[in-house]
Amino acid sequence: MNLLSDNCERFFTLSLVQLNHEAMLLIKDALIGKPFRTLSFTNNDNGEDDPAGMSVDAIVDIVESNKHLRKLGIGRNRIGRDHIERLCSAVRTHALVELDLSNCFEPGNGDAMLTSLLTSGGLKLEKLVMSSNDITSGVSTLLADFLATNPRLKELNLVDNRLNDSDAALIGNALRSNTTLRHLHLNLNDITNVGEE
Repeated sequence: MNLLSDNCERFFTLSLVQLNHEAMLLIKDALIGKPFRTLSFTNNDNGEDDPAGMSVDAIVDIVESNKHLRKLGIGRNRIGRDHIERLCSAVRTHALVELDLSNCFEPGNGDAMLTSLLTSGGLKLEKLVMSSNDITSGVSTLLADFLATNPRLKELNLVDNRLNDSDAALIGNALRSNTTLRHLHLNLNDITNVGEE
């Protein structure tokens, strides 16, 4: 007897749990190939117990094995620079429409992740959350160019980063030709009243 209809929202969430590497591998083995539409591993930063980022590798393995996955949330987990390209590759080659990477990156790595995502080509995301990642002006021109090309993106959350008035002006100009973005969150950046105009 099948209790779940074919169009139901299947999801797996694991939050606020510190897992050692062995436990994460067991979870990975259990989830590989399972048809979840939403996968959320938030606030499970394993810090010193996960120095090589094995948890990120396990999550990417799960994503790559699941063609049904549409929403991925891995906010508040540490992602090192050496895992950015593998994660971006999984996002790029997948049909994900929502990605939450809030509070995942040390200074410099947030810029690297956003740059990699925006230059990857074929990005299918409709919602991207990268709040609290120390994103700086170093990516503002690239971000403005991306937004000006009318990507699929409908919502972009860059709350609590280090964008400034000049960045806001570049983004504002780009939005003149963008017809798809509906929600842009930039509060708690270094944007003053001048940048808000």
